[in-house]
Amino acid sequence: MEGRKIIKWVVGGLGVALIVGYSFFVLIDFVYGPRIIISNPLNGYSTTTPAIIVQGRVIHTNNLSINDAQTAVDLDGNFHSRLILAPGYNIIKVTAKDNYERVVKKTIEMVLVESRI
Repeated sequence: MEGRKIIKWVVGGLGVALIVGYSFFVLIDFVYGPRIIISNPLNGYSTTTPAIIVQGRVIHTNNLSINDAQTAVDLDGNFHSRLILAPGYNIIKVTAKDNYERVVKKTIEMVLVESRI
């Protein structure tokens, strides 16, 4: 009889551990929220070429837009998008949204300097 009690406690403990582990796995996206890491271009960057590539990585995100245009994200969370800058001061808005509708925004300020030849 004592052996059955031990087996019941072990199986019950494994069941509780399984439920707690699965709950942590599911809720980790909710706890950390979406994040944006922009690797190129840097904020405050000045350039003479109007075509640039915005690239970086997102974490815990299911929707990404750059200047209100949807941008594709690969399975590792990497993204890149080609943009054309207007002469002078430019603001690039990067927005990420997660499954819980939480939104994170980052802005990049750049200057397109016209080259005078």
